[in-house]
Amino acid sequence: MSSGINGAEKGEPVAMLLSPSSLPPPIAAVDTSRHPTGSLFTIFLTAPLQAFCFLLGFSSSDVEMDLYIKAEKLLSSSLNDWGLTLATSDALDPAWAQILNDPFLRRILLRFIFCRAVLTLYAPTFNKKEFLPECLPCLPMAVLPTTTASQTLVLQIATIFNATNRFIFSEGIIMLPENRNSDGESVSSS
Repeated sequence: MSSGINGAEKGEPVAMLLSPSSLPPPIAAVDTSRHPTGSLFTIFLTAPLQAFCFLLGFSSSDVEMDLYIKAEKLLSSSLNDWGLTLATSDALDPAWAQILNDPFLRRILLRFIFCRAVLTLYAPTFNKKEFLPECLPCLPMAVLPTTTASQTLVLQIATIFNATNRFIFSEGIIMLPENRNSDGESVSSS
């Protein structure tokens, strides 16, 4: 149905972000009263780091504030990099190019790219289409979840939260020494 709309529009081109058709497997038993409500996809689009934590089974309050801030800075920097990649891409569909001009829609699109990367690499949903969000028209290959940049970002954030074992990365995806979480920081166990 949705792919029938794309390309058949009259007037403005259509750009769609589509939520996954299935929810990820149940998250570890946690106190859901401390988690945001709504679909995981919606949480990723509104509060991506909070959604990442929720996917791992803990709330933002379970994380030491300095670690959360470190992850927020890393995510913000990477979203900016993806924005530049899209803005300078020759392969960007005009529908997405139009969206990049609006700061709010741009932010939603960049968070979508992060969401798709996380859910693609998350072990329980690894490469299972029914758990992955889609977009129409397609985004450039430079921002696909399988790129080194996308995998490295997920690896770096997972490392901050000591959760690298919950994701599946391609061979050769490594942390740069200056980005390692080697100073003994960890998620609190409160």
